[in-house]
Amino acid sequence: MNNLALRILTALIGVGAIIAATVLSPWAFAAVFVLIMLITLKEFYGLARQSGRRPYEVWGLGFSLITYVLFFCYFQLELSAELFWLLPALFAIVFIYPLQAMKTSHAISCLAITTLGVVYIAFPFALMHPIAFIGGEYQYELILGMLFLQWANDTGAYFVGKTIGKTKLFEKVSPKKTWEGTIGGFVFGLILAYAGFSIFGIMNLYEWLGLAVIIGVFGTIGDLAESLFKRTLAIKDSGRSLPGHGGFLDRFDGLLLSLPFTTAYLHFIL
Repeated sequence: MNNLALRILTALIGVGAIIAATVLSPWAFAAVFVLIMLITLKEFYGLARQSGRRPYEVWGLGFSLITYVLFFCYFQLELSAELFWLLPALFAIVFIYPLQAMKTSHAISCLAITTLGVVYIAFPFALMHPIAFIGGEYQYELILGMLFLQWANDTGAYFVGKTIGKTKLFEKVSPKKTWEGTIGGFVFGLILAYAGFSIFGIMNLYEWLGLAVIIGVFGTIGDLAESLFKRTLAIKDSGRSLPGHGGFLDRFDGLLLSLPFTTAYLHFIL
């Protein structure tokens, strides 16, 4: 099986599983994305280890899991908001780790990388819950619409860039990304925005188009940011979890940066 066929097969299985879980129930939605979050964060820490640093992985994964669960339970189970005051205390625990390490020469960079992983990956995934429950109860339509727009942008950029891409977008960071591919991704996103308006409603057409633009812009920047990490470490993919695609970080990098802006945008207009 060639790489393109493997890429398509993996995408169909993965996308199908995500859609099924999102539509099935809020619990299935939360379960599938907490798994994606933890795998993605673990891959990020793996990249850090290749640079010679040793992130405090147990704390990072544990803190991220607790943060994600608190966000979900707050909306799904109407958990008391006072429990969120546990997070600053739990966050402060990470500063204890360097005191127990045998070698402390890289303590600051290890702390920085560990907390960067939480901010870069865990918080954006946790923000999916304010979107899913934006109307006061679980609604999968906006989540699917947001994901479809991100996937459309990625797919359009990939195939248009492969076909006619010539003008480099940011060659020093990502030699294969082109302006033609980026524009192609935007066009695919705008088409899917019209489809989202027709199928899901919820927002008017202009609001859907605005969402497509936000995801297109910040999804592209997110992709470039992850490419910068990999280029700094001279590696091609963040992992091998997804045949034909690399790792989870490779596939969700655009979503990570677009989610904070998407959440703010949706809460302003809805």
